This record gives sequence, structure tokens and C-alpha cells, in this order.
Amino acid sequence: MAVQKKVDVVTVGAGWSANILAWKLAEAGYRVLSLEQGPWEWAAPNAAYKHDGLLYPVRKRMMTNIKKESWTWRPHPRAPSLPMRQFGGFLPGQGVGGAAAHWSGMLYRFLPSDFQVRTHVVERYGQEKIPENMLLQDWPVTYEELEPYYDQFEWDIGASGLPSRENGHVLEGGNPYEPRRTLYPNPPLTPGLSSTLFAEACRQLGYTPFPQPSGILSRTYTDRFGRTRSGCLYCGFCSRYGCENDSKSTGLTTHLPLALQTGLHEVRAHCHVTRVEAGPDGLAAGVTYVDDRTGEEHFQPADVVILAAYTLTNVKLLLVSQDWHHPGGIGNDRGMLGQNFTHQMWYSPVVGQFDGRRFNLYMGNTSNTYSIYDFYGMLFDHTRLDFLGGAGIYSTWGEREPVSSAGFLPLGTGKNSQLVSAVENGDPPSKPPRSWGWEWKEALRSHWDNFVPIAIQGDSFAYRGHTFDLDPHFRDAYGQPLLRFTFDWQDDDRQRYRFITGRCLEIMRAMGASAISAIPTLEDYNLTTYKGTHISGGAIMGTDPGNSVTNKFGQVWDTPNVFVTGAALYPQNPGSNPTNTLAALAYMTGDALVERYFRAPNRLMG
Repeated sequence: MAVQKKVDVVTVGAGWSANILAWKLAEAGYRVLSLEQGPWEWAAPNAAYKHDGLLYPVRKRMMTNIKKESWTWRPHPRAPSLPMRQFGGFLPGQGVGGAAAHWSGMLYRFLPSDFQVRTHVVERYGQEKIPENMLLQDWPVTYEELEPYYDQFEWDIGASGLPSRENGHVLEGGNPYEPRRTLYPNPPLTPGLSSTLFAEACRQLGYTPFPQPSGILSRTYTDRFGRTRSGCLYCGFCSRYGCENDSKSTGLTTHLPLALQTGLHEVRAHCHVTRVEAGPDGLAAGVTYVDDRTGEEHFQPADVVILAAYTLTNVKLLLVSQDWHHPGGIGNDRGMLGQNFTHQMWYSPVVGQFDGRRFNLYMGNTSNTYSIYDFYGMLFDHTRLDFLGGAGIYSTWGEREPVSSAGFLPLGTGKNSQLVSAVENGDPPSKPPRSWGWEWKEALRSHWDNFVPIAIQGDSFAYRGHTFDLDPHFRDAYGQPLLRFTFDWQDDDRQRYRFITGRCLEIMRAMGASAISAIPTLEDYNLTTYKGTHISGGAIMGTDPGNSVTNKFGQVWDTPNVFVTGAALYPQNPGSNPTNTLAALAYMTGDALVERYFRAPNRLMG
């Protein structure tokens, strides 16, 4: 095994959190190496004109190579586990820039009640409101602590959005539930036609729609580092694609160039890390990795190891890094490693058809939409409800492509979907047409640009038994066991979904749809239907080693020179995108490493 030259810090992965930390640490004079399993491609110019609706959305060109690395799932411990052999439920990315290189740009902050959800529930409704076996836990960090880091990140990348207040004054049209105190650097993206219709219907019903905040530039923007990028072209090739215009903010557009220009940051692509190696004192000594281009194994020594890959990779590396000091894996001295698996509830439960309309849904992106938070999280009264949490509700997005969208038609023929009456007291809906042959072709011809889904993104709370561990039967291309997760929807999830779907139906009827289909009940959890890539937990942060794997900085309790970033730290999975919070935590951790950790290495930061 080849031994490489020692560095101050090695990060596993070269995605956004690694880019942020590399920038902060290299700027402070530390030598940082990032090991990335995927290729190195800059979005611009590499993504220019690559509008391939098969290669990117269908064949998942920018995702993890599932032939080499996969995961197994089972609904409960008594069931057998099986590996994911083709992408479905979630889409982990690979390549320098990470999943952000092909993200959709949705940029929400978690709200104060998301961070203190257990305290909120117990104080307002009592302990008995928490379902049996639900592991409801407050975060060790508050919104107020993270707010300055949210601000810094949003201004560094040129976030687009509309606040609800400025200097204490209420502004019309922003998210009234978000307690931010600063403006966005840029105005919101221009909403699509169907999104405007959604917003009008919500206002009629007394709800408060607001333009979705985004990490995509709505206009030309020069950041504080002097870098200028152009505003969005609304080209329609956004999610699953790199941005040829660099309007979509990623680590590639801002933080990685800043880290590289210090001369102290190096990125090695096509390097698959297999484990964290501990020294005689039990501290991390570095990592072992395989160069996928040659098949050679290398040891990379480092003073600090940062696991900055996707949630599944971070948790697996901790579990497989077993030795005399860590018989159950790094971070597992109290049996907390692998706990609190959650998978955000992302569905489109209601779809409307608007005969004779054109919405130009082939344009735009997931961010030029409206949202409502009237039924988000614990913001509304749950006294008479039989569930906790809620969901953000979103108007339909653009990016509609022929291949990936044809399965929605004819209306009511999708899995578990059924036609419902377009009016509250109207005639019962007719039987849906067939989803093949001339009827399907006619539906595609007539309705491809006038069917409009309403999407939801709901809470996912941790439960006892919803865990990650190592599968005893399946191994990856490197000879290591696959990561296994055990998870299924619970009664609380099903009741939440049913309630939120009812609100979506009200909105769609107010929008005046000609026909409506709905999925009224939550399907059984499976790996074939996409539910969002927002998987959280497994290496959660907390207040002490008895309730967590790390402290609020992602520092592992039992191995304090190992840090974890990203959604693996989240004790719960709130009903909004994790990216903004992931980045804010990376900013906070970067500052703590520079200002505190390296002044007293290998000690836990309080």
C-alpha cells in the first residue's frame, strides 16, 4: 500500500460542505486534501448544450455508480433486505461539487421550531402527544445560533428570494413564518404561469403563498469575492443537470475556486475511501482509499479527518472503521451510530388538468414556484389532529421533459392514483382511459403542457428501529458490506399525508382544474418510487454521547479528530430542503476548527 504525504486535513468527498471547509481551513493556512469518488467536471463549460433527457434524468449520469456501490433496505427487522439495483427512492450524486452540482436550488432555512421540536410539542401539547417509539429530540443548536451563518452563506452565493420583513417592517408577499432579519441578495425568480394560478387560489382560501427562495441567481450578481455570474436563463435543464450558465450556485461556483486559489487545497478525483484508520491512541490517523483508475490502494495520513460525503457514505464509513479501540465502528461507543434514519416525505399527491391551457412547463426550474407554509411542521394547531408535523406545499415546477413526464398521462392512471371530482359536490368522475395505445397518445398530445401537480415535502420523524447497519449478505465492489437501512412509514406519517393531501385537493379545486387525480393514501415505503434524496440521521448531533454521535460541530464524541458534515447529523428531518442548513453548519464548523480546535487539537469543543 502506498503511503501519501501527510496533510493537516483530509475530507472524504468534494461536495459543497467539503468545499466550504476547505476554503475556510486553507485560507487560515492549513493544508487540505479532498478525496472524491467521482470525476472532476466544472458545470460551465462542461454542461454546455448537454440537454440529454435520457443520459441525465433517466440514466442518472451524475449519480453514484450503482454497479460498484449500493444499499439494501428492509421495512422491518424481521424482513429480508434486498439491494437497490436501479435508482428509484433517492439519487446520491458523485463528482467534484457533489449533489449540489445537479440540485434544484431550493434554499429554505429550517425554522426555530424545527430545531426545538420536542420542547415545542411537550410544552404545547404534553408528552402524551408523542407517538410510542418516536425518538423526538431537540437539536443541540438553535436557529438563533445558526442565523448569522445562514446570512453569510446566502450572501456569498447570491440567494434569490423575498423576505417577510426588513428592519422590523413587514413586507408584502414573503414567508411570514420565517423570522429572518436580512434581505436576500437578489429578488425571487420569476414564477411560472401555473405557479401564479396556485398562488391566487391559495390567497382565495386564506393561505399565505410566497415565492420559493433559491440558490439560483435571478439576475447578474457580483459576490463579495469579486466573482460575477449571470442570472438564470430558465432553460428547463436544471435538476439532474449541471448549470451551463453557472447561475445555479454550487461549491463549484463559489467555495471551491476560493479554496484552490490559496494553493493549499488539493482535490483528487476517482478516489474511493474505504475506511478511517485509527492510530495506537484511538485517534484517527488518516484514511485508506482506492484509486479507481489504477485499482491501487493508498493510505492518506492526516491530523483531522472530515467525513463530508453523502449521508449514506458518511454513516457507512463510521460503521466499517472498526478496530481494537472502536469494535463497533468510530462514533459507536454508546451504540448511537446508525440511529434516527429518516427519509423526507416528497410526493405529488394531487394533479390537475386544465383543458385548453398552455403553461410552458418545459421552461423554468424547481425554484420559480410558490409555496405555502400554513401547514408546515408545528406551525399550525395540532390539538385535534392525530399526527405531528406537517409539510410545505408547492406549486408545480418547470423542467418538463417528454421522456420523464409521459407517465403522468392519462390523468388517474398512475400507481395508486384515482380520478376525483373537480368540484366538491359535482358528479362522480368517469373511469380513466387506458395508459397505452391511442388513448395515451391522445392524452399526451392534448394535455402534456396543461397537467399541473401540487407537491408536498413533509416531516420525517425518527423512530426506534429505523436504523442503518451493515448488511451481512451483500458486498460492494471493494469487498465491503453494503449499508443496510430499516425503515417504513408509520401511522403518524400516513395521517399527516392524508391531511396534507386534503389541503392540496382544496387548492387544486380553487385553481379551477378541469379534471383532478389524487393519491389519497400514503403508499407503503419502497425503493422504486422517488421520495427525495433528503435522507438524514445515522450520525446525529446532540448534547452528550448518550444521545448522539457528535456534538453540534459534527465532532465525534469518542474520536475527537473525526468530524461529520451534512444531513447525517440531523436528529429529525424537517419538511424543507436540507441544503441551507447543511451549509450553515459547515460555516459554523469551519470557524470553530480555525478559532478553537487547532488551538487545542484532539480535544472536544464545548
